[in-house]
Amino acid sequence: MPKHEHQIHPEAAVAPGYLANHAARVFNRLVDADLRPHGLSLSLIGPIMLLSWKGPMLQRDLVRSSAVKQPAMVALLDKLEAMNMVQRSPSVTDGRAAMVELTREGHDAAARGRDALLAANAKGTAGFSSQEAAMMVQLFQRLIENFER
Repeated sequence: MPKHEHQIHPEAAVAPGYLANHAARVFNRLVDADLRPHGLSLSLIGPIMLLSWKGPMLQRDLVRSSAVKQPAMVALLDKLEAMNMVQRSPSVTDGRAAMVELTREGHDAAARGRDALLAANAKGTAGFSSQEAAMMVQLFQRLIENFER
C-alpha cells in the first residue's frame, strides 16, 4: 500500500490517469535530485537527450520533436548555450534557421541524464518480474493511446 494513500481521494487512488500523473511527478523529482548536483534538471536534459539521440537538428525541428513549445525551448537553449552544453549556428540551407548541436560538455550531460533516467526507472520497477515490467509498459502504452484518441 502506498505510504501517502491516506492523503489521496479514494476515487483518485484507483484512477489510472491520476496514478500515472502521480508516478510521473515522483519520477521527475527523483531524476531532478540526481541531476541537480551536476547543475542540470529534467527540463534541461530533455533537449540534450533528444540531440544525443538524433544528432544536430534545426531549432524548429527540436521544438517539433519535443513536448516543449517554442518560447520555452528558446529559453532552455539559451541556458544550455550559456552552460556550454549546446552550440547554435546559422543553418547552411536557411540562414534564418539555427542548427543546434551538443558540445563535448553536452555529450557528457547526456550520459549523466541517461544514467539518472535509467536509475529512476530501475528504482520504480524494483521487485517487479521482467514480465510485470513489460506488462506495465504495454499497459501504459495503451493508456496513452486511449487518452490521445
